[in-house]
Amino acid sequence: MADNSQTKVGTVAWSFLKEKGVADVLIRKMMQKCNGLGRPGVEEKLQPSWSFLEQQIGIPQRKLPSIVSRCPQILVLGLHEKLQPMADCLAGLGAKKLELAAAILRFPNLFVYSVEEKLCPLLGFLQGAGVPESRLAKVFLSCPRLISYSIDAKLEPAVNYLLTLGVKRGEEMGKMLTRWPHIFGYSVERRLRPTVSFLERLGLKKEDICRLAIRYPHLLCRDAEKTFQPNVDFLQALGFSSRQISSVISGYPPVLLASVKNSLQPKIDFLIKRMGKSMEDAVAYPAFFAHSLSRKIEPRYRKLQQDGVQCSLEGMLSCNQKKFSEGQLTFGQNPTVKLSQLAL
Repeated sequence: MADNSQTKVGTVAWSFLKEKGVADVLIRKMMQKCNGLGRPGVEEKLQPSWSFLEQQIGIPQRKLPSIVSRCPQILVLGLHEKLQPMADCLAGLGAKKLELAAAILRFPNLFVYSVEEKLCPLLGFLQGAGVPESRLAKVFLSCPRLISYSIDAKLEPAVNYLLTLGVKRGEEMGKMLTRWPHIFGYSVERRLRPTVSFLERLGLKKEDICRLAIRYPHLLCRDAEKTFQPNVDFLQALGFSSRQISSVISGYPPVLLASVKNSLQPKIDFLIKRMGKSMEDAVAYPAFFAHSLSRKIEPRYRKLQQDGVQCSLEGMLSCNQKKFSEGQLTFGQNPTVKLSQLAL
């Protein structure tokens, strides 16, 4: 009789999911993955949970089959026991409906975890590291998988390692974690430390690496040998010295990720062949590599040529478009200079 009853319950869940547009092959996997779909009383949870996700959270109906197939437990956890408390807690922190929906699409398992046992300790840890309370929801929802990490085994070691790089707990750490909370998903020993060692071998100083970690934390998470080395090889082949390469990287770290074919090579060619400048000019102003060749570098250079003006890369590129259009160039901390003052 028990087997008969369980079969009937399973049929109820199967019929419900099929009616919602979930493919048979996915339903079969869901039934194997989540025993709760075959337990008595499940029929009382299916529709309320589905409606909660669709109507209260705002997940499009066409995307729900994908979500529930990845985490079938979401349908049997209980609306008032798990789903509503998690949503209410995040809403209380300022989470918007669309942000919560996007987080669930990325990691539907977040509802499996307890607000009291997992979410609250996580938020407390992030706040203690330096993330302001007003940014807690943003940080968590941009990387909802954080709730699955152990604070002692994964989060704390990462923060401790970042402290050794010179990142200060508080505002600096908070800014860094707000920019890239995904850093917690990477091993200190297998990824962060090897990447830092690679940067040190290139000649970057501790303060350079600390600044990189705060402003571009995603770079620490890359496989340096596979991702950075080709760009370093390219710069070396052009004749950049070790000192120049470290200077360019410390001045504009994302140069390590730029496409050689679509970004670095065309910009260097334009710099030397069209502008008649040297590689040392790029070393003096590494942010040159941050600007679009077609949308900014080339149009501004043409304008200066037409006006008979010569200036440094920084003078040409560092001011905003309004000032440039008005004929004003800014040189670092120096006063703004009119184009007419620089005319040949």
